[in-house]
Amino acid sequence: MTQSPGTGAHQGSPTGQSHKADAWWTAITATTDEHVFVRGVALDEAIGRESFPAMLLRLWRGEPATEEEADLLGACLVASIDHGPLSPSAIVVRTLASTRAAPMSGLAGGILTFGEYHGAVVSRAMRVLATAPTEGDLDGWADGVFLAEREAGLRIPGIGHRWHRRDLRAERLLELTAQLSDGRSEGAVRALAARVREHSENPAPVNIDGALAVALTALRLDPAYGDFLFAIGRSFGLAAHYVEEMERQRPMRTIDPTAAQYDGIAVPGFGPPETVQ
Repeated sequence: MTQSPGTGAHQGSPTGQSHKADAWWTAITATTDEHVFVRGVALDEAIGRESFPAMLLRLWRGEPATEEEADLLGACLVASIDHGPLSPSAIVVRTLASTRAAPMSGLAGGILTFGEYHGAVVSRAMRVLATAPTEGDLDGWADGVFLAEREAGLRIPGIGHRWHRRDLRAERLLELTAQLSDGRSEGAVRALAARVREHSENPAPVNIDGALAVALTALRLDPAYGDFLFAIGRSFGLAAHYVEEMERQRPMRTIDPTAAQYDGIAVPGFGPPETVQ
């Protein structure tokens, strides 16, 4: 059978604009036969000269970072890196590793657990802090935020923790942020914490999400990047849980997070693993 020359899959006049591919623009990346440029900087020249946090700030802000800014963003990544095997994202990653799912499937599964109660409130916390007045009464502002959030059925982001009466990660990050901040955002998040404590009569510390919101605000990042930053930092910890699950556990095991025992490098407050009778 002789085939006739091919013809277009659609015959007739096009409707709408679907047939047109208009020019569009990006200010992020340009490539040549030899180079990849990110915000105007050749990556081959940046490698070994610019730290990952500094390059990340250049990428997200479109301008170079000072050494102090890069150090603070690096501290944000360290603060986000892991929170133990009982966190929802770690449990999901270990479950996927137990089925021998591919590494990227495990990582994607862990990231998909992030939501209002775990790992995805930094951006919202930054937006809340952005409404704080630059001068005047922060307590009154905090009262208004508290009432508005409660009326909307929302939790105030960046405040409280189910395990920690005091989040030392947050306190250390706030201490470092003070070098680059006028203190207004920290004052705002502490005013919110005080309002929540007053209402709940329970410990309501500024948590890591609240501290990250203060730090990333000081770094002049768009709030949209807040949750991305946390996910990037935590992905390194999730990778560790995936690899350990593959190396130390049998496939398709039943995973009870409350049965996890620690047998790593000795740390204060942990004795030897309990012996199961």
